[in-house]
Amino acid sequence: MIANNRIFLSLYVILTINLMMIESKNKVSPSYYVSQIFSHSYINIVNTLKTYNQQEIKLSEKERTILTTPIQTYNDTKGRNTVFDKFDKKIEDVKCTCTLIVKSKLVYLENILEGLRRGEPIEIVREELNVLKEEAGLIVLMFQKGQVKAGKWFWSYYLKIMTIIDYDSNKNYFGEPAFGEEELHSGITKFIKYCKDNKYLPKNRTEFDLVSKNPQVPFNIFRILRASAELTADYITVMQNITIDQLYLKPLWDKHELLFGQITGSAVEWRPTIRRHAVELNKTKEYIDNRQWVSKPFGHLSYHKLIKQIVNTRVYIFLWVMLVILDKLMPNMDENSFKAIYRRTIDTVDTVFEFMEFSDGFFYDIAAEYAWTMPEDTNLGDLIARISVRAKDSLVELNGRNSNGTDWISINVNGQLNNVVMTEFLNEFADNFYQLKAKLGTFYYVLGMSLPSEGD
Repeated sequence: MIANNRIFLSLYVILTINLMMIESKNKVSPSYYVSQIFSHSYINIVNTLKTYNQQEIKLSEKERTILTTPIQTYNDTKGRNTVFDKFDKKIEDVKCTCTLIVKSKLVYLENILEGLRRGEPIEIVREELNVLKEEAGLIVLMFQKGQVKAGKWFWSYYLKIMTIIDYDSNKNYFGEPAFGEEELHSGITKFIKYCKDNKYLPKNRTEFDLVSKNPQVPFNIFRILRASAELTADYITVMQNITIDQLYLKPLWDKHELLFGQITGSAVEWRPTIRRHAVELNKTKEYIDNRQWVSKPFGHLSYHKLIKQIVNTRVYIFLWVMLVILDKLMPNMDENSFKAIYRRTIDTVDTVFEFMEFSDGFFYDIAAEYAWTMPEDTNLGDLIARISVRAKDSLVELNGRNSNGTDWISINVNGQLNNVVMTEFLNEFADNFYQLKAKLGTFYYVLGMSLPSEGD
């Protein structure tokens, strides 16, 4: 599966670079060097898409190179913001056109639904529904890979198609009107106004006129998206068959050892969060069993947000313990041992980037600073202090304030430490997230976490 986090991709490359080559005597925040990059194929897809915009936004060859090349020297940072701003405008332009296309297809979808309500068999329209589902799924994946919010209406549209395909099971759960929820119809209307105000769509032409007189625009967009091996592979292997249960992270519902298991070197009180998890899980099961998601796809996102908090907190704790162990080991390590352990720590941190995709930038700052300074500056005190504060704060967000004023976590790695101990800990660190991936599937997690991201 192709990684979807452009920050992750670039950091992975940057870790192999000698950052002492940076051509500046002033220290710049390490996160500045975690450049955002995309694959060449993705940039070419976006750049090729024609929209309803009267002023085409086109990326030059030089701009495409900047978007696909990680930073290696200080000079590489110059002018990047301007290029990425232009890319963001291109993505916004594509989003405006795709929104108008979806709005035009809602009428067709409503007609299909009305026919089913009159008793027409689903087989008559199944092929058309599968085509609409593929188009909607490719749109969502395109924005997903661009690390931008697709817009609630694209997800709502996709979920509505899923619902209609399984009409016999869902026919009693459609709201009235069936397409009237805020994130779909109203969201589209508001966004199209924004598009016209910002000149992505012409103000002097009606929406019907744009769509009806330019049929080649949606035709070419979906032709290009279907021709993308990068997008179609993810659609066929993941999104085509994704279920509501998977979007609501069902494989993790009862996996307490992956969510709440103790971490070597730390003592964590998880019980308040375990109780919260049980409450949210019951709400989620009721939401799904009663098919409330049919009429309110974004009506319940608190379980996703809780899982994200738990997973992020576990990452912070693992990283905190790793840094403390390494800090204690380094004074007695020879150069070869240090290089081997350091490489292992980098490889281990790589395993969790996909799970941190929708977190704030704190993790990326810590990981980048560690990778940037560690080979030359072995003072880990500042990083340890910062990660410890974040881990403690995250546990307070999960558990609430402890009544006796103490922290919910303590770190104790004062026993016999050696390279074997560190290796065993790194194995535990990586294995926890490998099991999460195996249980849920990384991309299912990423897609599931798109929902609260869109909902914020």
